[in-house]
Amino acid sequence: MNKQTSLALRAGWTRRVWLTPLLLACATAWGADPPADGGTARGVLRATAEATLSSSVSEKILSMPLREGERFKQGDVLVAFDCRRMEAELRAARAGAAAEARNAKVQSELLRMAATGRADADIARFKQQERQAQADAIQQRMVDCKVVAPYAGAVVETLARLDETPPPNEKLISIVSDGPLELHMVVPSKWLPWLKEGSSLDFIVDETGDVLPAKVTRVSAAVDAVSQTIKVVARVDKAPASVRPGMSGRATLEGLAAAPAASPLASMPEPGAMAKTPVQAIYRVPTGSEGQPPAVTPIPSASLDGSSMTSMRVGTPTASPLFSISKTVDRPVSGPSR
Repeated sequence: MNKQTSLALRAGWTRRVWLTPLLLACATAWGADPPADGGTARGVLRATAEATLSSSVSEKILSMPLREGERFKQGDVLVAFDCRRMEAELRAARAGAAAEARNAKVQSELLRMAATGRADADIARFKQQERQAQADAIQQRMVDCKVVAPYAGAVVETLARLDETPPPNEKLISIVSDGPLELHMVVPSKWLPWLKEGSSLDFIVDETGDVLPAKVTRVSAAVDAVSQTIKVVARVDKAPASVRPGMSGRATLEGLAAAPAASPLASMPEPGAMAKTPVQAIYRVPTGSEGQPPAVTPIPSASLDGSSMTSMRVGTPTASPLFSISKTVDRPVSGPSR
């Protein structure tokens, strides 16, 4: 029996320690720690709805009553075009449709009296349908002669001017909606264990210094594999009039900013019934012994209060340990053998 084995028997340590459960416990503890950055991320405020409106009509702008910053109600006219030419085209198309409808009716009567062929009656009916479809298309285009507000809000920017004739689908005016704001953030993916829908945030606006409470409403469905970040959207229900879309600031996840970083060993169970003498344990895995249960070797040392203390070393030192961690626990120490 060598010296190390004798010391182990005198100390009452005859069991071996498996390193795999320890690694799993430490990994679980580290995974439950709050983020090291204190749960703080940059964010920008946006309106719930924002849009840049355009029109399929290519006519001269007749009216554009609002300018940047002015507010409007849902259904208000934001841009109006001079559509008198289209109105004339619509009247002509409707007249042509009426004429073809009359001709189709005559051909139908002649067919009933066997005075014309069925082909002529069908062609007259098809022409009437064609003219009516042309009139409907012009009428539908005329809907875009006025650009109306889809919701209540304010003008961000006017991209056209009075008396201009923009091409079809050209951008005319940018708007944002009234009401609650949204906070858009890109946060580290390691926040996901704590950041869920309904989580509370405090957002400090850089421009005004206001602190706005917010709640997470949406979390992106995928993590960016390169940056290891994820997009998060929170809702800000109440904001002062001085806070506007586009302002940026710092968002703090409630409950994590002041939470101290927990040690990964803090959640490991302590043997309360065996607590007698401080024991220091160093866990190492030598090269070539991965997955094996290294033996526990006690090394006598002096405790802080001058009493007997035993240091427990698992495995043997190596120049490149795979895992190393220290922890002080309480263990009984028996007296020397006779």
